[in-house]
Amino acid sequence: MSQTHPSFEQRIARRTADLLFENVLVSQAFSVVNATIVAWLRYQEQPKAMAAWWVLVMIAAAARLGLTALYNKRRGLFGDRHWIRINGLFVLASGLIWGIGGAVILRNGDPWAVMVTAFTVAGMTAAAVPLLSAELKIYTAYAAAMLAPSLIGLLTLPFSKWIGTVIIMTVLFWLTLISSARRFAKALRREVEREAELAIARDRAEEASRAKSAFLANMSHELRTPMNGLVGIAEVLSLMELDPKAAELVEILGRAGRGMTAVLTQILNFSQLESGRYEIALQPCSPALLMQNVVQMHEAAARIKGLALQYDIAADVPAEVLSAPQDIVNVLTILVGNAVKFTEAGAIDLALWQGSESGQPMLYMSVSDTGPGIHAAAQEKIFAPFTMGDDSPTRSIGGLGLGLATARSIAALMGGTVSLESTPGQGSRFFFSVPYTPVQPPY
Repeated sequence: MSQTHPSFEQRIARRTADLLFENVLVSQAFSVVNATIVAWLRYQEQPKAMAAWWVLVMIAAAARLGLTALYNKRRGLFGDRHWIRINGLFVLASGLIWGIGGAVILRNGDPWAVMVTAFTVAGMTAAAVPLLSAELKIYTAYAAAMLAPSLIGLLTLPFSKWIGTVIIMTVLFWLTLISSARRFAKALRREVEREAELAIARDRAEEASRAKSAFLANMSHELRTPMNGLVGIAEVLSLMELDPKAAELVEILGRAGRGMTAVLTQILNFSQLESGRYEIALQPCSPALLMQNVVQMHEAAARIKGLALQYDIAADVPAEVLSAPQDIVNVLTILVGNAVKFTEAGAIDLALWQGSESGQPMLYMSVSDTGPGIHAAAQEKIFAPFTMGDDSPTRSIGGLGLGLATARSIAALMGGTVSLESTPGQGSRFFFSVPYTPVQPPY
């Protein structure tokens, strides 16, 4: 079943909201410090007015910080566009408090204090360009709230060269900031759009991967049922009295059917792992018996190739443990099956022992062969899906290249690992570890 993903515009709105709320703590700390400096400079001349203005700045800062905390904790309370509008209202209120306070201060007082106030208002308006340009309308409103009251206040003063110069500089500064904010907003928009496009492409790829895995799982499951029937018929025919030629054909049929069943099982396991539907089933089991069963499954194939297939079980391995028997068998079957497939002469040795890692009891198994070995450059590559040690078109042994990828994934789900030691020309040894829980003996 396909999942519903946010649309392109929804992703842009979400990222825009994130950008607007990202640096509120820094901006409000800047606002509090600047307001404190300005109020301190003008407090002796206008104590009540400065105290009231400073309190309003503190309230505005606290309100914006509270809104940001609410956004981070309960984002789903409103839609992203609604959050952007609310943020814009809070920003506008903060700008008006600063702008009106600045206009009052600029009208009278010590020239040095007036100059500091003017620079502070201008600096805060400029500093907000990267913080608020994600939504250009919000920055435009903020800049107007910060600068327009001061400009209006200057226009009401008796005209002089100094006043005229300040008015012209204020207008030019305002226009420059809006132009810079517009360019900044366009750059942010392009970046946000790229992020949204990449996220949509990623979601589509993940959806396609899930659909592919589901298709492979369903296909392999549907094919395995009739294949089991064909293998069963071949086994029944092999028990009948047949002439040598017919018996040979039945044997070929059975061998081909079992090979196809193994391939389908690999596809099913791999697709379940990819789609996240592979489940580990824990139950009491005998580690020794599991290894013996795997050996029995491959004895005939090893005998046909003249290989010695043997195993060694350490004396201290528990008789029964709580683990995932079917999954242990799946991994061992892949490792032993590969060893038989790729080894032309010699022996295949299995070993089983127990130990612990960080206090966790572990079962350790190894599968050694006298096959061709694997070059160091290919040793990690062979654990990738659809990859084999020899990828050349002339390789003599077929396969999907899913076995080792499946084995390592299953081992990881169990909390274990699959690793490899190999020397070209001297064979390979695969190690398989899996955690277990001791089974308490009955009292």
